[in-house]
Amino acid sequence: MDLQINDEHEAAVAILFSCVLHKNKNLTQPQVEQLSRMLVLSSRFKDAPLNELTVKALSLQSVYGSKTVIEESAPLVADDFKETLFAMTCEMMTTEGQVDERESEIIALTALSLGITMEVMKMMLTTYLVRNRWNIKVVEDDA
Repeated sequence: MDLQINDEHEAAVAILFSCVLHKNKNLTQPQVEQLSRMLVLSSRFKDAPLNELTVKALSLQSVYGSKTVIEESAPLVADDFKETLFAMTCEMMTTEGQVDERESEIIALTALSLGITMEVMKMMLTTYLVRNRWNIKVVEDDA
């Protein structure tokens, strides 16, 4: 299957959004802000067209779903960036200090697709879960 993903930037942003949006979840404003901050502060994305990458990632997610996007995007991520991208994924997925079964599955799929060992996956995920356990939950106003 050819998702028309052209480079590592597109692949990485698509993976991040696919993890957060798995199972048709909605993207919250705090998640948008965290993802934006994460990408802007990463030298890997210096001079990358973040708005265009986001639009493409959202489009791919809506057409193909998380599993396909992650599996097809992962090979485009350079080896020296795979663990960092996985850490970014863990950070996004553990903002509430816990993960449910569906979130665990998408995290495991991401690790597997990126070639992250089970040992490293468990270590990173545990670290972010402990780190984020006491985070204040941001509640959005619908007003």
